[in-house]
Amino acid sequence: MFSIGDCIVYGSEGVYTVSEYTSSPIDKNDTRQFYVLRPVHGPAGNVIITPVGNDKVKMRAVMSREEALAFIDRMPEIPTLTVEREKNRREVYRQALANASGDEFVKIIKTVMERREELLKAKKRLSESDNDYEKKAKFCLHGELSISLGIPIDQMDEFIKNRLSSIA
Repeated sequence: MFSIGDCIVYGSEGVYTVSEYTSSPIDKNDTRQFYVLRPVHGPAGNVIITPVGNDKVKMRAVMSREEALAFIDRMPEIPTLTVEREKNRREVYRQALANASGDEFVKIIKTVMERREELLKAKKRLSESDNDYEKKAKFCLHGELSISLGIPIDQMDEFIKNRLSSIA
């Protein structure tokens, strides 16, 4: 169970702060407790109310500073996703995103970057679907690392590149 004030990764929605506990906003007879989650990045109106112990959506604490730095250092070792059949690409991305793990977010980002390079060589454009999944994965990953490291989210790309180039 998370405490009030904890920052958590809520599925593929990004980073949220647990702002309070409440009873069910829909069913007065529901005795479960619910988290009220407020987004750290993104519109303040995107409040989520979800049951404590909800097993349908992955919720986890954000990485510590040390975990975040170690994670960035091992990013080059994280492989891309394997897409066996092109028509299943969206499903592969969707499943990876649903896992809500940093590794899966990096896999999506690396896969889309690799695909972008291949298509550019063939003078073709990347699909909107690829762009959307990359954007969502970056939002989730950079949002978490931003909180863990105390760096603004819009500076995470640069921070990651600098850190990786310094250890290469």
